Amino acid sequence: MKNVIAVTILTIAVNALCIWDVFNTESIFKHMNKESGEIHQSLLVNEITDPNLIQRIEDLDKYWTKKMDILCVSISRKDLQPVSDHIQFLKSSISNNDQETAITYSLLLKYNVEGLKEISGFSFMNIL
Repeated sequence: MKNVIAVTILTIAVNALCIWDVFNTESIFKHMNKESGEIHQSLLVNEITDPNLIQRIEDLDKYWTKKMDILCVSISRKDLQPVSDHIQFLKSSISNNDQETAITYSLLLKYNVEGLKEISGFSFMNIL
């Protein structure tokens, strides 16, 4: 009887962790997708020297740095690294005052986040 209780508690804990991970991953990628898309759109219409744009990129970098460690529970760091790279390239293009490079890396960032969101999300195709 003791074994049944222990196995039941462990099963509930593992399932709760899996459910939390799915919702947390969806939330993180939803935010990243929204922000990277808005940054890209903003770069198309605003100058790279816009302080609000610079702040958004800095905030996105801080957010991603904090959340990437949590995502490593379920997604390989190797798969998450390109997002970090594109954010750093975007930050360096701000330092270099290079609008075209910033637009390119913001679009790459946007596509990379969309791809990660799709492969890590809860969908019928991912269950198969």
